[in-house]
Amino acid sequence: MSTEISGAERWLAAIVESSDDAIIGESLEGVVTSWNRGAEHIFGYSAQEAIGRPIQSLIWPAEEDQKDTALLRRVVRGERIEHFDAVRRHKNGTTVLVSLSMSPIRDSGGRLIGVAKIARDITSRVALEQSLIASSDQVRALTDQEARARAASLANQRFRELIENAPDGILQVDSTGRIILSNRTAETLFGYTSDELLRGRVDDLVPEAHRRGHAEHRANFAKAGVARPMGLGLDLYARRKDGSEFPVEISLSPVKTEAGGVHVTAVIRDVTERKRTEEQVRTLQESYMAELKARQKEAERLNHLKDEFLASVSHELRTPLHTILGFTDLLGEELEGPLNDTQREFVRHIHRDSEHLLGLINDVLDLSRIETGQLRLHAESLSLREAIFEAVSGIKSHAEARSVDIDSDDPGDLHVIADPVRLRQILYNLLSNAVKFTAAGGKVTVKVRRQGAAVRITVADTGIGMSREDQAQIFERFYQVTHKTGGAGLGLAICKQLVEMQGGSISVESELGIGSQFHFELPLT
Repeated sequence: MSTEISGAERWLAAIVESSDDAIIGESLEGVVTSWNRGAEHIFGYSAQEAIGRPIQSLIWPAEEDQKDTALLRRVVRGERIEHFDAVRRHKNGTTVLVSLSMSPIRDSGGRLIGVAKIARDITSRVALEQSLIASSDQVRALTDQEARARAASLANQRFRELIENAPDGILQVDSTGRIILSNRTAETLFGYTSDELLRGRVDDLVPEAHRRGHAEHRANFAKAGVARPMGLGLDLYARRKDGSEFPVEISLSPVKTEAGGVHVTAVIRDVTERKRTEEQVRTLQESYMAELKARQKEAERLNHLKDEFLASVSHELRTPLHTILGFTDLLGEELEGPLNDTQREFVRHIHRDSEHLLGLINDVLDLSRIETGQLRLHAESLSLREAIFEAVSGIKSHAEARSVDIDSDDPGDLHVIADPVRLRQILYNLLSNAVKFTAAGGKVTVKVRRQGAAVRITVADTGIGMSREDQAQIFERFYQVTHKTGGAGLGLAICKQLVEMQGGSISVESELGIGSQFHFELPLT
């Protein structure tokens, strides 16, 4: 399946790269993420120059900013923008007129992550339309006799060849719907000869399903007298002589006659290939996203199985470890007879390593419960003084054995909203780490400071400290500053999760050779 997807991606990339249209991907912040050869040709920037830069700084004229921002808001709401005429700027500073289509890009979860744009250069087409309009204006400004002579001269000498060789079909229609001008491209598009077009009506080129209202649409356009794209936002189709239909883009321009009537010039472009490409892109995207979604579900299922397995194994391992710890306690009491020095050392080793392994299993079990949402907190108002006292008392003997001094501030009558068991676990983990990484003669301190409606608790030590790289990763699962002190690297990851689950945050400040300070905040009662 991955090979099929890779092949489809290469096919899609080839389609995009070979398109004459500019196909551009943007982030929601307007930063260019993809830029094909069509974009390089139309706007003058290479992909290397464009990708990673804001689209606004590249090709947006300042006067178009408000209009383009409004379009982007529509796309963010999930709309698709079809064939919107816009002004853009070439790298050399010249103006480029484009027909713009915009659509949202979503990830496998349906979340909007960007915008896809397809821009077609219509500068030449618009220039042609304006030339036709300008020509008509010039004709109207002359006397009747001069106008006829000038019109014939312009048509024969300057415009006829331009019109005939234009890449788009061009028709001019009078107020009754009769075709009075056509070019060779129009003949090719519709399958009629020039004589057949000039004897016919424009309604013959409209699909039968839309003919009934076409005359009314023509009259309304002539009355408005404003050049515009036809059917903005709609899928338009035209009908060939053989009855087949094909998708088109149509731009309309009114031309007033001397008699006070209105002729309409239509520039018609066959967009069959573009529609086919868009559909292929859409199909491949849907297929790709469906595959991603399936893989995500499978990954979630496997992760869930892993969590269940860890929880089960951890539970099964804890039972015999409690038994081992109980028997080593009994052996250490020497109730069944005295032990020699070697036997006592063996018992201490067994007891210490069993406690270490039990701690690791408890960490794995806690982390599994947190990640699967099975850990339930029971928050209540509790005395911060009592919580700190219990944690310090629990670690004090270990600190004394390592010749590490441990001290704490008196928080007074401060009460926090927290789960008492999990707060003690957080404090004990931080204190245990501080003692572990502090050499003999060093000091560990618990500091308390009120900050508005919260309290900041700091566990500081004079230990080995950490580099900036270590600080950036210290709260990740299984990360260890050094492997010489043992452990699985889960304690701080669990602390972070527990603090955040109780509405707080945790951070670290450290300097190599100086020591570390771990800060966490909790809400006050």
